[in-house]
Amino acid sequence: MRRRIAALQRSAILRQIWVHGPQSRASLARRLKLRPSSVTSLTRELLDTGLLREVGEGRPNGGRPPLLLDVDRAGNYALALTVESRGLTVALVRWDAQVPHRVFEPIRPDENLLPFLQAVTRTCERVLAEAGVGRERVRGVGVGISALVDPAANEAVFSSTLAAVQRLRLDFLAQSLGLPVYLEDIAYMMALGERWFVYPGDHRALVMVYVGGGTCGAILEPWARPHSPRFACEFGHMVVDPDGPPCGCGKRGCLEAYVSERALLVQAEQLFGRRNGVSPTLAAVAEWAKEGDPAARQFIAAAGEYLGVMLANLVNVLAPALVVVGGSLLDTWGSLLWAELERCLQEHALPQLLRQVEVVPARLGEDAALIGCAARVMQAVWESPEAAPERGVLGRAAAAQA
Repeated sequence: MRRRIAALQRSAILRQIWVHGPQSRASLARRLKLRPSSVTSLTRELLDTGLLREVGEGRPNGGRPPLLLDVDRAGNYALALTVESRGLTVALVRWDAQVPHRVFEPIRPDENLLPFLQAVTRTCERVLAEAGVGRERVRGVGVGISALVDPAANEAVFSSTLAAVQRLRLDFLAQSLGLPVYLEDIAYMMALGERWFVYPGDHRALVMVYVGGGTCGAILEPWARPHSPRFACEFGHMVVDPDGPPCGCGKRGCLEAYVSERALLVQAEQLFGRRNGVSPTLAAVAEWAKEGDPAARQFIAAAGEYLGVMLANLVNVLAPALVVVGGSLLDTWGSLLWAELERCLQEHALPQLLRQVEVVPARLGEDAALIGCAARVMQAVWESPEAAPERGVLGRAAAAQA
């Protein structure tokens, strides 16, 4: 019990500093209602483990200026992996949201998982070697996958864009690297990234809508209740037309069959044809729209309309306080898509509910999922700052052997 209380107090210190910035020991004791001697002992442990560092002196209050403590954002890292229909990305992410090194491999899981799993291990080792960062400074591995994930089992259970991921586990990676591995839906990782790095002091519930290779989302409970349930949600499988085109999930007429990278690329080739023998890209459609091509502008507007109606339904059903929309489609089409999305949201959402909801584009850009993977590792360290490796698949394997 005593160890558990100390772990909770260390976690509270880390969260207080993360949200409010550098703090003195006296300030921490006052704000967290802890004994000064306890704060001194706890922060010494966090300094010894490299989670905190001293960053200078604060304003004196009638005596010597106090030393300020901050999270060592530049000295701690997470290994971040994203597994999407376009391929595998492995990156080293600092706790200040910088991505000093990354590698992309155009490989995805198929029926024979062995080549993919070997590529994952090989690419992780390559990133660590090329970055030149000591493994002791890497606190864990976050993996965001375009799939529905069972967090209790740490395995992917379903994907409409990666058919071979059912029951995909990454235990081997934890054993190979000697680091805990946390597997989550990619939209949930993006939501964590926004929560930790964009809205760290915002206690509102947050809904993340991701539009990329697939269309999905996540719901985070208010940060004031960190142990409340959180959900990864398959918003893309809302049926918008029961007789519509087939979806990768095996059903028909899902939103993802209309608005996702894969669906839109098929539609773009049907509408614009191949030019110089090359299928149109979404970036090319954006350029044509900016040049005034009416067909391209209408094509993007139609996608925005679908998304706007979906967001209006979310507002009407859930009335969330904060909705963040991100993904590669927003990164590529930007304001061209957002204008129509916003118009349809205003038209179809109940105004009495919409007034209470803030709907904003994601601010972390194309690195959102990678940064979110780092946030997932940080979340695990915050929960158990004295022994983060005891959580995740590495911890379960060690516990089983014991």
